[in-house]
Amino acid sequence: MKKRDKIFLSAVFIFSAAAMLIMGSGNKGAVAVISIKDSEYGRYSLDIPRSIHIVNENGIVNDLEIEDGCIYMKNASCPGKDCVKSGRICRDHESICCAPAGLIVTIESGEGSKYDAVTK
Repeated sequence: MKKRDKIFLSAVFIFSAAAMLIMGSGNKGAVAVISIKDSEYGRYSLDIPRSIHIVNENGIVNDLEIEDGCIYMKNASCPGKDCVKSGRICRDHESICCAPAGLIVTIESGEGSKYDAVTK
């Protein structure tokens, strides 16, 4: 490895680390809004770790977990479990959807977002 290669890799590493620090893992004051079939079920601060257990009228069970400023679907009794596979959401306007349960979780930031959308 040449000296230029080492300098280039170091610069890429430093830039990546700075970008991660700026982006952060979540938004302070952000709220997870849970809706079931167009009715708001509840609003939960992402600053407070907790577990949320929901059983809807179809008998579908959804277990949500809030930790480290993010929320994710820990377990669901729906077929396919796409909502569980969607992973953690932390930023403004991200969402998790469990179509069989009619459940949608959306992040609303207390500060607003400087981005229109975020892709993974």
